[in-house]
This record gives sequence, C-alpha cells and structure tokens, in this order.
Amino acid sequence: MSPLSRSTRYTVDLQHLQTVCALNYGRLRRLLPGLSQNHYRFCWEQAEHEPALMEIEVLERSPYTDTLRVLQTTTRLPWYPCLDMEVRVYHDAELAEVLRFQASRRIPARNRYPNAAMHSRDEKTQVNEFLAECLNHCLREGYADWLLPVGRPGPVSSTM
Repeated sequence: MSPLSRSTRYTVDLQHLQTVCALNYGRLRRLLPGLSQNHYRFCWEQAEHEPALMEIEVLERSPYTDTLRVLQTTTRLPWYPCLDMEVRVYHDAELAEVLRFQASRRIPARNRYPNAAMHSRDEKTQVNEFLAECLNHCLREGYADWLLPVGRPGPVSSTM
C-alpha cells in the first residue's frame, strides 16, 4: 500500500457517531415518554399533499434495550420511497442506533468505496444523522394522535 492511500483512508469518527446516537436517544425519550406503548403515530401537514405519517412500532423489548421500527409513508408521492428503518435503543448506555435502513440489513461503520451497494464510506453515520433529522421534524412539526382522547391529533410538545 502506498503512503498516499494510507493517509487518505477513511476512519470512523466514533465520538461524532456516539454523539449523534446519544442525541437520538434523547429525541426518542421526548417523543415517546416512558416508551410505554407498542405503537406511536405522528402526522404533519404538507402543502398540496395528504398529511405525512410517521409510525414507530416497538418490535422487541428487553431489560436494557428496545428495538423500534420507524416507518414513514405518503401515498400521494409515488416518487418518494417509503422510509423503513429499525432502531435499537440502548437504555443503559442512553444511545439509539440505526440497525437497518431500507433494504440494508447491516450497516457497516466503514465501507470500501466504490462498492456494489453504492454505500458511502460513512453510511452508518449518515443514516443515524438522517434519523436525527426525522426525529427533529416530528418534534418540531408533528402531531401525535396517541396523546389525546378520541384519536384527535395534538401537537407534540418539545418539553416532554
């Protein structure tokens, strides 16, 4: 290996990745206080389109971790792929990490580039940052239909 290729090799910024995962844990705690239910739904209005819907389903519970499925579907935007990811919530470490994103079952922290799946070198960091954007959007714009009686939507408070 030449000295040039060694110096340009991608290295994972673990401190940044752990910070993103820690902040995502905090966002999930604000969105899903107590994580007591098995299913949560958040909606928000879109100009000229049907309301967007994000659903979070608890797939698995254990004493120190929970596994969640995050889905977002908007049927009137056929060009927009449905979001589908699995997130592991580590309560003891207070981290939330994306395990699966769309069709990718395993997301390595570092990828060779180029690769057959066309993943970027820092794919794991990028999908966790994308989860952060989704959760921030729900906190800022979302309405939760599970907070209020009779299924009426109510705004998500960022002070939960």
